Amino acid sequence: MATVNLHELKVYQLAMRVGEDIWSLTAGWDWMAKQTVGVHWIRSADSIAANISEGYGRCSAQENASFCRQALGALCQTQTWLEKAVSRGLLIDSVARDLSLKLDTLHRQLDNYIDTFAPIQANAVHATSRAASIHLLPLEEYFHPRPPAWNT
Repeated sequence: MATVNLHELKVYQLAMRVGEDIWSLTAGWDWMAKQTVGVHWIRSADSIAANISEGYGRCSAQENASFCRQALGALCQTQTWLEKAVSRGLLIDSVARDLSLKLDTLHRQLDNYIDTFAPIQANAVHATSRAASIHLLPLEEYFHPRPPAWNT
């Protein structure tokens, strides 16, 4: 199915980098921090790249997209563990910000990668997308006064 090597996919490369970064960050933690946050954080981060690669090896775009949606779930879980690590004082702010930016970039890349499997629905918002739960008014609603009929 695929015409590009898995290791050439930017989304996969970044997912692998994030997993290795988290492994390195947690390697020096004490036993309690490793057992409560570290192990779970490593597993969720590694699951992102693992799901991308498993989907890549499937025979259909639909199966590939399904595994990529699972990767999105693992990514969200990884972000939660980052928040836990920060709130428990396990990371310095600059490291947390850098990793947060990588995760945000990976989220956008993964959303875009999933869009390639369904070109007809490329403009639709994914149910797992951050924008899916936000209803935004058109910009005109913020800049023009409402007609009197709206006040009734």
